[in-house]
Amino acid sequence: MVDAAAVKPHSRRRARLRPRFRVVLVEPEKEGNIGSIARAMRNFGLTDLRLVSPKTVVGDEAYRYARRGRGILDHAKIVKALPDALRGVDRIVGTTAIIGTSTRNVLRTAIDPAQLASRLADTAGSAALLFGRESSGLSNCELQQCNMIVTIPASEDYNVLNVATAASIIFYELFKVRSKSPLSLEPTRQSVERLRSIFASLADAADLPAHRKRLADRAFRNILAKSFVSKREVSLIMGVLRRTRDKKQPKPTKSTRKRRLVSH
Repeated sequence: MVDAAAVKPHSRRRARLRPRFRVVLVEPEKEGNIGSIARAMRNFGLTDLRLVSPKTVVGDEAYRYARRGRGILDHAKIVKALPDALRGVDRIVGTTAIIGTSTRNVLRTAIDPAQLASRLADTAGSAALLFGRESSGLSNCELQQCNMIVTIPASEDYNVLNVATAASIIFYELFKVRSKSPLSLEPTRQSVERLRSIFASLADAADLPAHRKRLADRAFRNILAKSFVSKREVSLIMGVLRRTRDKKQPKPTKSTRKRRLVSH
């Protein structure tokens, strides 16, 4: 953890980055990468590290790579399952080297680290940054839980980055925009979830096949995450969708009303 005594008064803006971002390593396999990520976290003002069911010990090698990030390793929390690492965060950001080559693959529609930083700079609340296994990355099931997917553009000849290198690039982009003040017009997580729920009920009413409904829900989540709509915009859209949903529901006929009265 960053030594509190080392934080200067003029570093208050930098300190805003710390509580906002939680770094989550899913089943890390190499000590050196864990230590290198802790070091990068110290470089860019992050302190909260969670390890989900690590496949290696956090021992001497990790501490050698961490150097002045050793305090982050000391306070890192090891959990058994991903939901335990995500508890209490407002947004989940997944990382992947494998992006969709087809417009049909909405799950792996990704943004780059600079776009991520720009979007998160305009928001309050906390976010978890998920990094997957060195051998296989994050699974589709894990990516499905994410609000946003990030990828780092690289050479077509060899586009898979070491996880510690990828983490450093993302941390740097977030650090660059640390001084921006978040907007106060951001909608609550509950209102966004209500909006998604209304959209889902419309998808149900449209009698779409199950797989099409899942894709539509993912696409709608992507749009909400990338646009960062305001409270007012969420309220207006919700009003339109709610009225549309209510109009689609069959109105009770006279006979239906009579049956209801009799049953009461």
